[in-house]
Amino acid sequence: MTKTLGILAALIILAVGGYFFFAPLPANDYGNSEPAPEASGDSSAMRAEENMVVVSEQRPGMSVTGSIVYLAAAGYLVIHEDGNGSPGAILGASALLPAGESSNVRVTLSRAARDGETLHAMLHFEKGGNTTFSAAEDTPVQSVLGGPISGWFEVSSDAPLDVPISI
Repeated sequence: MTKTLGILAALIILAVGGYFFFAPLPANDYGNSEPAPEASGDSSAMRAEENMVVVSEQRPGMSVTGSIVYLAAAGYLVIHEDGNGSPGAILGASALLPAGESSNVRVTLSRAARDGETLHAMLHFEKGGNTTFSAAEDTPVQSVLGGPISGWFEVSSDAPLDVPISI
């Protein structure tokens, strides 16, 4: 009788343990069991190579702020208009940024960014040997995957003023 109760207890423990080990966790909208981000305007990024730029949603106005810029060599954060989904005309460039990490990089624009507009942020290396951006000399930073390192962002009057970035 004691042997039967011991086997029964062991089976119950295995069944309960198996349930917790093999039972699927509820998935969120992201297809995994991680908690969904709060609607606070947080942003995250992953640094996959030595050059990177993160620009969150911006409010309309005469400037844009890049949250984080990583450059392997001195260069600039350049803001472009949208040209059918690709970077178009240049609207402005940052001051010369040193190699390494820069945060809260301000770019003054040649015209005000408009509510509902899409803009592009692109990195350019300093090639002319001076401290002023020149589109003719200061070439776009190329990704290891090919093409320039750039990304788009939206302009919205509802954009949060301060978006914490996590890398």
